[in-house]
Amino acid sequence: MVEKNSSLNIQGQTNINSFQCDVTEYLKPDTPVYIKNDATKKLSFTNSCPSIDVKRFDCHNRYITEDFRSALKADENPDLKIVFLTTDQFSNVSTGVVVKGIVDIELAHVIKRAEIEYAVKTLQGNRIQMNGSHIFSFSDFKLKAPRKLASLIRTRDEIKVNFQLFFKTI
Repeated sequence: MVEKNSSLNIQGQTNINSFQCDVTEYLKPDTPVYIKNDATKKLSFTNSCPSIDVKRFDCHNRYITEDFRSALKADENPDLKIVFLTTDQFSNVSTGVVVKGIVDIELAHVIKRAEIEYAVKTLQGNRIQMNGSHIFSFSDFKLKAPRKLASLIRTRDEIKVNFQLFFKTI
C-alpha cells in the first residue's frame, strides 16, 4: 500500500530563476499488486495506478503555483497518474540497491512511458522506500511551459521529477 508520507517534487528553471513544486503527502489510497517472474527477474504490476491531484502542487510562491497548475491544465485534467508496469526484483535490501522499472505517466490525457531507476531500501515494519528521479518535458505531454510578461519570463521545457515513495507490505 502506498503510504501517505510519499512525496513528489518537480524542479524547473526559467530564464531568470529556478523553482520547485512539491506534493508532500499522498492522499489517495492505492495498493500495488504484482506478480513475481523468476525467469525474467522482474515484478509485473497488475493493479497499480497511484494518482496525484495536480491542484496539490505547491511551488512556494502563489503566482508560480498558479502558473504551474495552469500549464498542467489542472482544471480540465486534475490527476497525474503513475502506472507501474515492471521493476527489477529486489529482496531484503536494508542498505539500498538500485533497480530499474518501467512506468507510464499520464498527464493531460497524454501517456509517456519511461524507464526509471529507483534506489530501494527496506525499512522497519514491513515498509519499503523507493527514491528516484526522471527528466521530462512539458512538450512530452503536449503542454506549453509557462510564460509571463509578454514572454519575457520563460520556463524551460525540461523539468526534473523527483519522488520518494513509501510502501507498506500487506
